[in-house]
Amino acid sequence: MQTTMEDLHRLVGVLEELVKPLLEGEEVEATYESNKRPHLVLQAGSKTYGRAFRIFFTGGSKYGSGHWEPRGFSDYLGGTKAEAERTLRSLIAGIRTGQMIAEREGKE
Repeated sequence: MQTTMEDLHRLVGVLEELVKPLLEGEEVEATYESNKRPHLVLQAGSKTYGRAFRIFFTGGSKYGSGHWEPRGFSDYLGGTKAEAERTLRSLIAGIRTGQMIAEREGKE
């Protein structure tokens, strides 16, 4: 089955929920709708200049309209949609594993 951009955007949404504690800054009202709150954005490069898939933080009072490399992991996801999907799934699995370990340690 071929990976689609919709698949990647869905995974970015899952990852965004998991990394919300890393997003800095407050919501800003006086800006474009897409920049009001801190969030993750998927960037797909062009075939002309190299088809790289990256993810970055943007929006809110801290990031504004800039592209900030995520804290805690690399912004580079891969050169193809399939590579980007694997990288996103690995990040999500790693974060969920870390959360489970933290929960167990908190109970002891």
